Amino acid sequence: MDRYFKVSAVLFVLLFILIPNNRVHAVERNVQLLRISIEGNDIDKDNTKKQDIEVTSKVKQAKQERRQIISLTNDELFLLSRLVTGEARGESYEGQVAVAAVVINRVQDDRFPDTIKDVIYQKNAFSVVNDGAIHLKPTESAYKAVEEAIYGVDPTGESVYFWNPDIATCKWIERLKPHLRIGNHVFAK
Repeated sequence: MDRYFKVSAVLFVLLFILIPNNRVHAVERNVQLLRISIEGNDIDKDNTKKQDIEVTSKVKQAKQERRQIISLTNDELFLLSRLVTGEARGESYEGQVAVAAVVINRVQDDRFPDTIKDVIYQKNAFSVVNDGAIHLKPTESAYKAVEEAIYGVDPTGESVYFWNPDIATCKWIERLKPHLRIGNHVFAK
């Protein structure tokens, strides 16, 4: 068992310190080979499976390490998750990520306020603020969607507007030229 921990520690060091991210796939293959060789020894199988899951998890984490494009406080994360929950009810996960991305795109766009809170509470910007749905408890899916958007996933192609054309009541929105549709929402720059 000690040998397994030592090998895991060495892999961890290699994975997170010495090996560039583009080599993670090679390390993942080595971890699989390591698992095969360890399972051939007389080691507690239940413990090995648990440790294999931990190593695999670390490999996946390394593959998914990305840079945040925006840093949010816990309050901002909670607020944006509530907005996504309200605005993207019934939408796919991609649609939820898209809604979060639009808010983040607005924060980064000079035409809009500079904070998540100010963008969300900008007068008449989001219907959920006006109808009270902003106070819904955020879903787990909304939290995950916000996290994806924070790390640069943007299915909208840098859009700063979205609306549901079937229920939109604003006349000014008709001037925008949508370039993409995800679920019930259309998106425009």
